[in-house]
Amino acid sequence: MSSAGRTPPDPAPGWPGFRSAPSYDAGQSRVFPAPLPAELRALGEEVRAVDWPVRLAFRASRIALLDTLCRWQTLRALAYVRLMAGRTPGEPLPADLRIVPGPDTAADPALPELLARLERAAAGLPADLLDAVVRDSGGLLADNRFAASVLAAGLTADSRPEDPDEAVSRAVVLTSYWYEVPERRAALALAWSANLFVRSWLSWSLRFEYGDPAGGIGITSDPRPPRPGASALPDWAAPLLDRVERGDG
Repeated sequence: MSSAGRTPPDPAPGWPGFRSAPSYDAGQSRVFPAPLPAELRALGEEVRAVDWPVRLAFRASRIALLDTLCRWQTLRALAYVRLMAGRTPGEPLPADLRIVPGPDTAADPALPELLARLERAAAGLPADLLDAVVRDSGGLLADNRFAASVLAAGLTADSRPEDPDEAVSRAVVLTSYWYEVPERRAALALAWSANLFVRSWLSWSLRFEYGDPAGGIGITSDPRPPRPGASALPDWAAPLLDRVERGDG
């Protein structure tokens, strides 16, 4: 039975962070997250926040910054999923997760080392979870009717803007980049998809008891969108695709 309406108790240390069940999509599985320990759940809002640009500029340096922020946030959100999925304290990863991507932090000389740590954590995710994130980004790229609005609204809300004007500016800038810089759409889609996966995981973990299959189909699409090919994604996504293709064997 589902347990909507009450917060599940913190699970015992060492519990697996999710359960899988066969999917109607051949070769895939549905994902049912377990209740989260309070310490990990508290990171959920913070880890989705990014200081996305609030002023539009199409200089090469600003486009490169956008790509860096997308890469950083994708790896950051996936590293957080790694903590939730593995139910481990993951030191020093929580400290890395609390660094908010933005123009100022992107200029830190230590950023390459930080990205390397996040990438190792993200690439250590179970392949099926990583595949779900990649496929959802492909689904956004394949359906462009409302993609820009959906992406801008999601990333802006997750960024926790301080005032309404900042929120509007951020959403307009993200929408404009989607339309005017199509070569960065895949990077934006991956950041959006990784954040969406975190939101879905957190919501499920609060609403349902561990292992409850009666509450729905889990947090992955069923059937899932086709996985985009490597050529459709940014170069920095190559380690993630390699992990998906290797599977869990």
